[in-house]
Amino acid sequence: MKIVFALLVAVLLLISCKKQEETARKAVSASATVEIQKTPTATLLHEVLELPACESAVYDATHNRIYASMIGAREPGDGGVATVSMDGKMLNKTFIAGLNDPKGIAITKDRLYVSDVTELVEADRTTGKIIKKHTADGIAFLNDVAIGPNGTVYVSDTRTSEIYALDATGTFSLWLADAGLDNPNGLLVQGNTMYVASWGSDPAGGRVSQIEMSTKKISVVTPEIVGNLDGIRPYDHNRLIISDWQSGNIHLMGMDGSLEKLLQVGQSVGDIAYLPEKNILLLPMNKQARLLIYEVK
Repeated sequence: MKIVFALLVAVLLLISCKKQEETARKAVSASATVEIQKTPTATLLHEVLELPACESAVYDATHNRIYASMIGAREPGDGGVATVSMDGKMLNKTFIAGLNDPKGIAITKDRLYVSDVTELVEADRTTGKIIKKHTADGIAFLNDVAIGPNGTVYVSDTRTSEIYALDATGTFSLWLADAGLDNPNGLLVQGNTMYVASWGSDPAGGRVSQIEMSTKKISVVTPEIVGNLDGIRPYDHNRLIISDWQSGNIHLMGMDGSLEKLLQVGQSVGDIAYLPEKNILLLPMNKQARLLIYEVK
């Protein structure tokens, strides 16, 4: 009888320990979730000057440098792409020169792509030498550039509510024309989903929408108008980071469309970049002719 009683006590103790372990595990998991969802703090690290009408920024991990597009004074040929170090030093102000009004930038393999009014410019990622310029009939105002998983390059036409694509064969053509794009600006491809940050046809601005790329079906993510949206990038597994050109607001956006304001900078913040591995946020400031480099933690 004593042996049975002892065994019963041992079983009860084992069950109790397992329950305590499970409770502790859930508590740690909940704590981690809260940590992921916390609103971070942004601290200005560097301010890079002398970037006339700076519009877009992209980080190149291979060369450990930033590419920044400069529209310039909107005179023919006075735009270009500069390279900047991570500590805010100008490396080469004329890395790519002779462009008109360059905006969005994206890099893939050994290529850099930058939109330039009616052309998608393809350049050597190491040297900046222009390799080819892609265009098509009907293009009006190319803006942001994004790369798909298979290497396809997408570029938005804000004025015509269209998206063009450059595929692996070098064919450049219209990919999607739909009023539901609502004057698309920023583009982001995540797997089979493309996120679109719209400038908006409404005077108050646009929203964030998503496209199921296999069907090209468009659905709205943010139910309310957010503003004249420009940049859109991944922040973490649960949120994207977006910029509003008009208000200067930088928002974290949940996948359900919920928004939290991270910080506010001056009007005309353009096509942003975020480096999660470095906790670095790059904010090109058009009217201020500079690039702001923030640490976000």
